[in-house]
Amino acid sequence: MPSVEQQIEQSRAKKKALIKKSLLGFSLVMLIGVAGVLLISYMPTVTSNVTDATDDTTAVPQTAKATPAVEVNEEERKALQMALSESKQSVNDLVSRVSHSQMFLEKASEVERKLNSAFNEYGASNYSAVMNALDDIKSSVDTINTDYENAYTQPYEDALLAFNNGNVSSAFNLNKTSLTINPDFEKANILQQRIDVFDEVQDAYEQARIGKVENNISKQREAYAKIVQLDPARKDAQQALDAINRQLQDSRFDTLLAQANRAIEQGDYPAAAEFLNDAKNLKASSSELATISKKLASFIASQEQQKIENQVALFVSADEWQTVKLLANKGLASFPASPALLEAKQNAEAILDAEKSLSAYQRRPERLSDNNVRNLALKDIARAGSHAEKSAKLRAQISSLEQVIDNINQPRSVTITSDNDTYIKYLE
Repeated sequence: MPSVEQQIEQSRAKKKALIKKSLLGFSLVMLIGVAGVLLISYMPTVTSNVTDATDDTTAVPQTAKATPAVEVNEEERKALQMALSESKQSVNDLVSRVSHSQMFLEKASEVERKLNSAFNEYGASNYSAVMNALDDIKSSVDTINTDYENAYTQPYEDALLAFNNGNVSSAFNLNKTSLTINPDFEKANILQQRIDVFDEVQDAYEQARIGKVENNISKQREAYAKIVQLDPARKDAQQALDAINRQLQDSRFDTLLAQANRAIEQGDYPAAAEFLNDAKNLKASSSELATISKKLASFIASQEQQKIENQVALFVSADEWQTVKLLANKGLASFPASPALLEAKQNAEAILDAEKSLSAYQRRPERLSDNNVRNLALKDIARAGSHAEKSAKLRAQISSLEQVIDNINQPRSVTITSDNDTYIKYLE
């Protein structure tokens, strides 16, 4: 936007051009006047006996009342410049805003002419006139803006009232008036969209009514969904659609819980878990869902416990007590109250300890010739015997060690050869 000084210079240039044209016209008139005077001077004069009645009157020239000059300092002059710039911006905005209405555009153009005059007064240093003009311009801009807004909002409000009362034809005409004045009025544009789809919306309402009579909830849902899509402002349709969706959700939720229960009863835990997961997506805070979920978790845990117990039993039958101990400890971490796992662990530890004790004698059988060691071995064999029926390997180990002890206790023939120098005494 050009500065105030530039605008003033442009105004002065226009004024100079106008003055030049005026002087040229005045010169032409004077030339014609001189020629006329010369022509009359050569014509005979006519004496008149009539006294000019105007001799008794004296013309008094009228002078325009000038606006008293107002002295302003540099700071005030800059403030006036800024006020002119702001007024020009507000006038430009006004012209742009009302450009679609010829009546309001003419009013805005009149204000624009006042603004140009104010710039001319500023150039002539008539600051008082500029101040008065700016006040008048501001008042005019505010008035036109208010009148313009009322001109398109009132027809819209009347159109909306008519539309809500079912008078679509009247609503169409009133809203058209609003949009003619202001095509960018958002509310009127939205109302126009609602008017355009009114017939389709009414057809959808009829389909919803038929669906209710037929007890066809899917048909009702489809109809209300179409209404909401065409005219989102239809709150009644949105509420009806929400209610139907809740009803369908509740029905779907109940079906999923029933399917989960049947799957649990049939031992199909993966399927039950899938049904419950789908149900959780619908109602995560349901107490029924929590109850069935706990039930499934209990069955799954029981199944897992049984699986581990079966594995332990398999290795017990295979006489693999080291593996039995490992599996039992692992299972007890999850199922510490399992009697089968507790018993398996105890048996495994007892058998493994017995095997370890007997192995110590078998590694050094010569120690068994000592009565004390042999007595300890017999005691360990007796303790191991209480678990022998559970482990064939342990029974075999006991039997093997007993054989070693028997061999050591078996009397042997001894032949002594004398060298005639050694005396042997036989003790009974």
